[in-house]
Amino acid sequence: MSVAQAAANAEFPEKLACLFEPSRYKVLYGGRGGAKSWGIARALLILGAKSPLRILCAREFQTSIKDSVHKLLCDQIEALGLLGFYEITQATIRGKNGTEFAFAGLRNNISNIKSFEGVDICWCEEAQSVSRLSWNVLIPTIRKAGSSIWVSFNPELETDETYQRFVLKPPADCVVRKVNWSDNPWFPETLRLEKDALKERDIESYNTVWEGICRQTVDGAIFARE
Repeated sequence: MSVAQAAANAEFPEKLACLFEPSRYKVLYGGRGGAKSWGIARALLILGAKSPLRILCAREFQTSIKDSVHKLLCDQIEALGLLGFYEITQATIRGKNGTEFAFAGLRNNISNIKSFEGVDICWCEEAQSVSRLSWNVLIPTIRKAGSSIWVSFNPELETDETYQRFVLKPPADCVVRKVNWSDNPWFPETLRLEKDALKERDIESYNTVWEGICRQTVDGAIFARE
């Protein structure tokens, strides 16, 4: 399949249209099943096939490539029919036009993050755990003209740095979308059964896991309801 055909045939939840519109920050947050990561992976692969891009896929903790979105991207390359365009290695993904995907953890690699030059798009996945220090180092590193930072996460606590920084007090030129299971037209029946079962068993956990509502207490805290 050609790049043009892959782009034309790719489908996305309506709320993810913002991924193809210009902005410095693109923030997708919410509960499980909203296709946030799936949609971002697709969008990045399509954009990278149209133009040569350097894309950094980061997360707070990555001890090996298995911890990264490498497998998700590989699955979407196959789903989009782009196996003839992207070359997949154990540590990188490269396009025939020069597009390159790199993968890095932030917490234990923060000094090396500063060496990433010329990044066009940085995708921070599972960003609810990204620390203030990591953001303070990463954001100035993504400084190429026209570069953007994409953030995806399932919120946990309102006090978490990422929630404070991008949802409660978002920066200028920032598009923020809450994306839940109800926004995903391809939400599978198996997950619907899980969702409904948790709703009956524990409404507070359901609200956090599936509706993207921040928990009011830390796990294990005493007197949670107080």
